[in-house]
Amino acid sequence: MPGLSFERVATGSLPEPAKVLVLLPPSYGSEPGRRYPVLYFLHDGYGNVDTLESSGVAAQIRARMAAKSLPEFLLVAPGAPGAWFSDSRDGRRRYEEFLTRDLLEEVRKRYRVLGGKRNRAITGISMGGYGAFKLALKHPELFGAVSSLSGALIPMEWDDLPRYNAFARWTMKRVFGSTREDNTLAANDVWVILGKTRFDAPPFAAHLRAGTKDIYGLNGVAAQFGSSLTDHGVPATVVLEPGGHDWDYWRRAMMPLLQWHGRQFSYDRP
Repeated sequence: MPGLSFERVATGSLPEPAKVLVLLPPSYGSEPGRRYPVLYFLHDGYGNVDTLESSGVAAQIRARMAAKSLPEFLLVAPGAPGAWFSDSRDGRRRYEEFLTRDLLEEVRKRYRVLGGKRNRAITGISMGGYGAFKLALKHPELFGAVSSLSGALIPMEWDDLPRYNAFARWTMKRVFGSTREDNTLAANDVWVILGKTRFDAPPFAAHLRAGTKDIYGLNGVAAQFGSSLTDHGVPATVVLEPGGHDWDYWRRAMMPLLQWHGRQFSYDRP
């Protein structure tokens, strides 16, 4: 597909170079003096670096940008299957470190991107929605806008685990620790992180979307977390709309979510 590539990013945070999908805006090649905002996309728990391409969403985004119905920005989507976009308890795979340090630096070096946090944003689906908000709350200096689509913004302390399905429990234990006595669940729980934080001025714009037929009840979670964000100094908009926890819904919801991000960026004049 034109404008889409898979890049390798060397990093000391992971045992091997990270694989990253990059989608360039349609005018990137024809306007060499122009710089662009960048949106980082984090996939769902069953997804990987191919998710935006295999779902057809990458082609849809590129077509909307070419038709001028979506503003032009870079889209960067790292792969981290089942990793919760977090540093593992054993220290072998430090995805949070990679995403907040080496990846941002490599994108700045390799591509014509606008500087400043206003022109850097992050979003994600399900597990990726959790990752987007966790990274933004722990590193509020990095992103000017944050969103989630069916975000798994769930309590994550040890006694919460039995509430979740087998795959979620397995991945959480693999990443955060497998025993009650030795785990980093609380340190990575977005509710705990937010509860300890109060912002005097909004550090970023926040937006949450979810389907009202979400089988995991993440529509209710989105409403509750959005309200809590607002209470702690991060005014959040929440959209609950018809849909489930699946790509039938996500394909429809991605476009208005990306339109929201497009309104938060500033742009070079074409």
